[in-house]
Amino acid sequence: MEKQWIRSERAHFMCPNMYFGILADIKAVAKMEGIEESLDRMAKVHPFLRSVIQSDKHNNLYYQIEERSKIELSEKNTLSSMWEDYEKLGLKEWNVLENGLLKVWVYPMEGNMKILFIAHHLLGDGRCLLELVNEFVQLYVKQIPPAKAPEQLIRDITDLPVHSDLPMVSKLLVRNLNRKWRKEKTSVTYEEYVKFSDQFAKENPVSYQVKAIDPPMLESMKAICKENQITLNDLLMAKTYLTTGTKKIIIAADIRNKVKCYQQGACGNYASAMGIMRKINTKDVYQLARDVHKQVKRSREDNKKLMLVLACYLTMEPSLIDAVAIATLGNFSSKAASFVGANLFGYQKRNGISITNLGCITNPNIRRATFIPPASPAAMQTVGVLTVNEQMQLCSSYYEKLISKEKVALLLEKLGQR
Repeated sequence: MEKQWIRSERAHFMCPNMYFGILADIKAVAKMEGIEESLDRMAKVHPFLRSVIQSDKHNNLYYQIEERSKIELSEKNTLSSMWEDYEKLGLKEWNVLENGLLKVWVYPMEGNMKILFIAHHLLGDGRCLLELVNEFVQLYVKQIPPAKAPEQLIRDITDLPVHSDLPMVSKLLVRNLNRKWRKEKTSVTYEEYVKFSDQFAKENPVSYQVKAIDPPMLESMKAICKENQITLNDLLMAKTYLTTGTKKIIIAADIRNKVKCYQQGACGNYASAMGIMRKINTKDVYQLARDVHKQVKRSREDNKKLMLVLACYLTMEPSLIDAVAIATLGNFSSKAASFVGANLFGYQKRNGISITNLGCITNPNIRRATFIPPASPAAMQTVGVLTVNEQMQLCSSYYEKLISKEKVALLLEKLGQR
């Protein structure tokens, strides 16, 4: 496999809290030797599960593929401490230069087990992690071997669909910022970043809340969505606008069927992000959801809008991207990086609300699963959505300093209603 360089994923390298998880309730007894063997077999067909991040002399990052699995497997004694353990994980930066990109925590239970897959964002996006969890269950429970899936990441703008380049005004802005950054003749070392990230985590604790939507309620919600010709995600967004008062929601968009380089089942980031503005002033949730549906459809069909974030990353100087978080949220001095963080990445206001819906899967060997979304520094709250076997789980990651737990609970409650 040819060397995989980090291009559009660069923003995940020096940004705090770039990890997320999927907690799955598996209908199988936990046998650590068998679990380790299954993960080792998966690492043989997924090179990124054997990798750490390295850089060449020009500070270009790439995945250093090693012979043996780099998955960190741990057996945990008690499920009651799971959320506390997960919160502690964020207090110390995940050093991707030394450690692998996937952690697996196993919680043995009588007759079954819960297993938590935790991925660094450089391993892949949420859909990638869901595929890995599903693949593990098929292998461990049913002995169905995984297919070989070597990664081929997005290398440049030509890997994106036609008409994905930045609009001219945006391109001129980014190029001007690149010139200003080069004139500053500075850069951020990884050691500087790790020190900043650890301090940021201590001063900005992240918490989580979960809400389950049972099959009858989900079926009712799906029926009313069909009646209004909207998607479930449109309905969740409309409820979020009305409950929080926000004017903009960031949603993730899977682009696997649009990029030329993606190979079925491969790890990596094949998702973009879109900001959807509330356009109409109404309290009717279904009227609002129908308008949201139109906006999302237009954005998905417009490659310039759909690929805007990725095109920006591919155009911007990599070392400038590295400096954005520490310059905006820390004490690193850079006018160019601070401008990007405040005006393009949302790190100054930090009032964003995001929804990431991984969709639905069916697997008879999984009782239920929860997607724990990353806590982007730009978002005060991110809602992760995952449906397994007609059971939907909502999970919100949020910054305690930016939004109260009562407001988070209210939103999850509203999202779970018809």
